[in-house]
Formats: sequence, structure tokens, C-alpha cells
Amino acid sequence: MSKSTVLSTYRNLSRLIKNIPSEKERIKNLQTLRMTYQANASIQDSERINECIKEAGEKIAYLRIVTPKSRKTESKNGKKRFIYTKEGVVEVDEETGGGTRRDASGRVVSNWDGKNLDPCSVKTHNSQLKRMGFVNNLHAKGIF
Repeated sequence: MSKSTVLSTYRNLSRLIKNIPSEKERIKNLQTLRMTYQANASIQDSERINECIKEAGEKIAYLRIVTPKSRKTESKNGKKRFIYTKEGVVEVDEETGGGTRRDASGRVVSNWDGKNLDPCSVKTHNSQLKRMGFVNNLHAKGIF
């Protein structure tokens, strides 16, 4: 195996470990990673190197399953979220929360009901029709 393969597995593992939510586990796993790679730095046997890379690949696969896509940072750089209501625009700070709006009975408040269509749902529907080959409905209309 080449040196670039070893370095790429090390980078992949370190990136995935940095996304682990628990700080104690993150620090412990980073220390273990560094110690393992430093201990195996002097290996010259190609079979042993392949074995170590295979182990690293298995750890990468496991960490991809376990870790979230990106670790949430403590500060979100002041990002805001806007909720549009009948009364006007309500600005919600992402750090303090303010997720889905609910009414007094606990139901989710939405402006999409039986009278109108959700634009995201319509877009998804049209893209799926296009993907399945239903480009137009001329075959059903006939000539007229």
C-alpha cells in the first residue's frame, strides 16, 4: 500500500472522530488514533500494512454509521429563523429553539391544507413522475 492510502485513512478517521457528539469520547478516540498510527509507523511488512488499513476501513464504516453528519457547534454565529404567520413575521433565534409552531391543543400549525398544495411536495411529485418516464400526458389525450 502507498503512503497516500495510509494518510487518507488517517484523515477520514480523524474527521469522523471529530464529529462524535460526546467530547470525552472524541478526545479519547483521537488519542487512541494518534497512538495507534504512531505505534504502527515503523511497520515495513506489506501484509501487516494491508491488515491495518483493513481494520481502519472497518472503523471508518462503523463511525459513518454511528456519528452524525456534522457536529453541532455551540454557537451558530447568530443565525436566525423566520416563521411567517397571519399576524406577520416572527423571528426565532436558533440557539434558543422555537421549532415547529403548535396551537393551544398541541397540533402542528401549518398553512398547507386541502385547499392548497405544498410547493415542495409538488416539486417532488413532478420530479418523480419525470424519473419514472411520465414526461407528459399526450398519450392519454390523443390528438386533441
